[in-house]
Order: sequence, then C-alpha cells, then structure tokens
Amino acid sequence: MRTKTILIIAVAAFLGATGCKSTTGPEEDEFVGTWNATKAEFVSDANPATSVDIITQGGTLALVLNASTFTMTIKESGKPDWVGNGTWSNSIDTMTFTWSSGMSGESQFDFILSGSRLTLEGGHMSHDFVPGNFEEAIVNLILVRQ
Repeated sequence: MRTKTILIIAVAAFLGATGCKSTTGPEEDEFVGTWNATKAEFVSDANPATSVDIITQGGTLALVLNASTFTMTIKESGKPDWVGNGTWSNSIDTMTFTWSSGMSGESQFDFILSGSRLTLEGGHMSHDFVPGNFEEAIVNLILVRQ
C-alpha cells in the first residue's frame, strides 16, 4: 500500500509540474515596437558556405512590429533600399511573416524573446549574393528594441 501511495504522489507531482508549462508564446504586445538588427545573416540555401551579414558590411535592417502588421527595411551599401511588409503572428516559439509586398508567401522563424532582444532564426527569404541574381537564403537575425 505504501508503494502505491508513493507512486500516486510521484505521478501527481509530475503531472502538476508538466501542467505548469506555458502552451502559448509571448503576447503580441511584447513584440510591438521598432527592432534594429545587430546581426542580419543571409546564408545561401543552395550553397551554405556562401553567407553575408549585412550589418558587418555597414548595412542596416529594421523591423517595425505593430499589433498584427510589420514593415522590414533593409539598407545595404551599394544597393537600393528594400522594404517589405505584411502581417505577422507568433506561437510558442515560431514567428510567421506573411508578405503583402517585397516578397511573396510566408517566412517562418524560430524565435527567442529575452527582454529587449529578439532572435529570429531559420527563416527563408531571397537575397542577391551576386548583385541582381536573387536566390533562396536562410536568414538569422539578432534584433534589439529601439
């Protein structure tokens, strides 16, 4: 009987602990604001040895998140400014950007939000590693809230 009681207590403690885990991600208002990239790495999907961090090359990337819409502005040396926008949503650890302009389809990133730092990894976007020749790239961003 004592073993059965201990087992029941252990199972109850385990279920209680797992029940405390969050099943939702951060609230949307935790993301709202202007985020500036300290890292904006584009890695060629076709050739992962080819990559560029536009920040280390003097460029900028700004992401403005409103309640459900976003605008992303990329400025790279020697290239025209690029602006894309659309809607965004988040789940437990995934952020999805649905493009209205600048690109088409969706870009889905794994994210970590820690205070004023937002890390977005593994999203797919286009980038011209060779000027004028756009190709699929995997994007990794580290952003800080302005």
